Amino acid sequence: MGNMTHLSSLLSARRVEILERWTQRISREHVDRELSGGELWDDLPNFFDEMLAALRAAEASSSDVPACDGSPASVAHGAQRLRVGFDLAEVIREYEILTECILDEMETIAGTVSTRALRRVQALLNAGRAQAVSAYIDRRDAEMTHAHSQHVAFIAHELRSPLMSAFLGVTVLRKNERPEDQWALGMLTRNLTALRELVDQVLTADRLAAQIQVRRESLDLRALLEQAVADTQLAAEQCHVEVAMHAPDVLAFNGDQRLLRSAIGNLLGNAIKFSHEGSGVIVRAWRHDIGITVEVEDSCGGLPEGNAAELFEPFVQRGDNRTGFGLGLAIVKQALEAHSGKVSVRNLPGKGCVFSLDLPDNLSLSTGDH
Repeated sequence: MGNMTHLSSLLSARRVEILERWTQRISREHVDRELSGGELWDDLPNFFDEMLAALRAAEASSSDVPACDGSPASVAHGAQRLRVGFDLAEVIREYEILTECILDEMETIAGTVSTRALRRVQALLNAGRAQAVSAYIDRRDAEMTHAHSQHVAFIAHELRSPLMSAFLGVTVLRKNERPEDQWALGMLTRNLTALRELVDQVLTADRLAAQIQVRRESLDLRALLEQAVADTQLAAEQCHVEVAMHAPDVLAFNGDQRLLRSAIGNLLGNAIKFSHEGSGVIVRAWRHDIGITVEVEDSCGGLPEGNAAELFEPFVQRGDNRTGFGLGLAIVKQALEAHSGKVSVRNLPGKGCVFSLDLPDNLSLSTGDH
């Protein structure tokens, strides 16, 4: 064949034969699967038509390598192959077989096929295969993430029920508490509280990792701060740390209450955990021109040497107290970023450090702050 500009037309004329040959070969390789004709073909004929259209465009412009702007059919084909149980190697193999079938047909055409024509066809086939593989991997990863989240949620639910029962049991025991039981009940309460916090941390971290959409609602940050202080009161008493709060009567905001409560609670709990016995933690919040800032100042004695930014990475623990999973500050960072905000820390050498949560004004409400 001397005139290569007609290759797309010739492949189009042999479309049925090429796809039929591909079908026969794929069927032989998957005799163990009960796939209907539609499931077997899926979007592959559509991909073939997309390839022909791109080939025509390349021939018309005399381009050596056709533009590959994306193949919706390959994307759909890759995702479908995961649904019907193909593995990744089998998806790649499908496009190799299609390439072989096309080359077989090209060999039957009278004349010589140029290198330019082969390059055009191979570029389109490679691009389609890459997009199918990418779609397959994306779909697989999304399904694995969803399954993991369901598994974590199931385990958390199974843990919360006995934890709640244990807390109720402690409440009953405290009604008839004897002096000799105070130490045991205190230890039991501390450990149950720690377990509850770990369950909440793992659930929040999993939700953030899955990039679940932020559920914004009207709320009062002042109320969230007060709740966080109340929730950590027992831990503060046990550590002999005083917690003081300075904030306006109302701090209206539009955000995800669960994520913000978790961020504030983790930051305050972290401050109490690392503050020296007999010292204090200060919580401050105010509105300014560009949003709302919440600060938590602790009395840890100052940050240890090293990159402070690493504190916000998962499982990093830089202090002597290694209880917990090291998820707290990572959750704070991710929760703030989900609200287009940021968290930072500044060192107070010899005294402690200040963690700052900056929430942008574009998410805050315009009503009622003082």
